[in-house]
Amino acid sequence: MISQEQLQEIRDNLEMSQNPLFLFDNDVDGLCAFLILQRALGRGKGVAIKSFPDLKEQYLGKVDEFNSDSVFVLDKSDISPEFVDGCVERNVPITMVDHHPCETSKEVLEKISYYNSLPSAEPTTYIAQSVFKKKEDRWLAMIGCTGDVFTPDFAQDFEQENPELFNSSISAFEALHTTEIGKVVRMLNFGLMDTITNVVKLTKYLFTAKSVYDLLEENEYTKQFHKRYSELFEFYKKQVGKAVDGIDTDSPIIFFTYSGQMSMSSEIANRLYFLYPEKLTVVCYKRPDKVNVSIRGKRALEITKKSVDGIEDATGGGHVEATGARIPIDGFEEFKANVLSLVNSPQ
Repeated sequence: MISQEQLQEIRDNLEMSQNPLFLFDNDVDGLCAFLILQRALGRGKGVAIKSFPDLKEQYLGKVDEFNSDSVFVLDKSDISPEFVDGCVERNVPITMVDHHPCETSKEVLEKISYYNSLPSAEPTTYIAQSVFKKKEDRWLAMIGCTGDVFTPDFAQDFEQENPELFNSSISAFEALHTTEIGKVVRMLNFGLMDTITNVVKLTKYLFTAKSVYDLLEENEYTKQFHKRYSELFEFYKKQVGKAVDGIDTDSPIIFFTYSGQMSMSSEIANRLYFLYPEKLTVVCYKRPDKVNVSIRGKRALEITKKSVDGIEDATGGGHVEATGARIPIDGFEEFKANVLSLVNSPQ
């Protein structure tokens, strides 16, 4: 958990910055953390991080483009030495806020202000909300926390004010799949899969939005957002259906592979794990050169780490029961064999 002293340090760093650049992980937790801090501060630019597994040197271009005087890295577990050194050369301080295990070297982290909520691992959105504690941004915090399968301590208060949107008596994972807040999580995740222009429009709209209903309502500002959601939701339902049709009820694993123009392995894996919580779920999006993998289940982190070990250029990590990996296409069969062997071996 982030201490009150650390929260004050994060706030001080924010308030001292006149033109901050927020670099956030390309998911709902990262997005909502950015929005909460930007809205509270009233200034700054935001850019979703697409590089994997770390924040790479290429994002120095955004520091220069926006003439940023500080950088805030949100919900990203690792940061490259080249990016850090580039900011040091520019005299641009970095504040990094996260909740994942970090593999960045101690020498690199000593050059930045680094905050991590491990071992309790509250999502970055929760940390961001705790910095300013603005009640008007609590709806964003509920979306981000639910997206990272976490029930915050203000969930009951939110439910009392919005009983039609959330149910605090169920697990966060069930809320993700059965409540209106969970639906908005999926809508935003799909919205982040749109073109850069449309993602920028969406984030600008969210900067001024007042409540969840501003997203759920289709109007002139949300028309493209709803259109994109409808298109991707059909693709999502189709892939989940294919995976369900192919499930071996006697097997301890769901190993589903798909392709196409859109990678949404995380969303598909979450749904399959919700439907079949007793199985390890592995969802693989194949591209010509690499495979994006999402794994859900009781031994997800252990199996991910062991399965990528020894495969050149393969990376993987995340939470205990929810991980991601990226595998070069020529190492995919070895990865698959590793997973199947680990699942079927005695624990």
